[in-house]
Amino acid sequence: MKIETTQNKEKKIDTGIATLLTKDAYKHGKPTEDVFVLVAGDKDYVPTVNELRKDGYNVEVVFWNHAARELRDSATRFIGLDQYLEHLRL
Repeated sequence: MKIETTQNKEKKIDTGIATLLTKDAYKHGKPTEDVFVLVAGDKDYVPTVNELRKDGYNVEVVFWNHAARELRDSATRFIGLDQYLEHLRL
């Protein structure tokens, strides 16, 4: 019997999002025009970001500054939200 953990459920959600991003890119995207914006900090998204970038898409990652280094480095652009924290508290 396989026990479903919170980590396993989270991994399935990450994989599902990555699948939908990729599917959307290939069905509707225009590599020279479209930008994917991913609001996440998990390094599980790195393979998806890398594949989209190889195909000519720009991928921006928006997350707190503690996002995984691998994800930050794979993105076309990283936008850290820490600088906006005070504005978000209002």
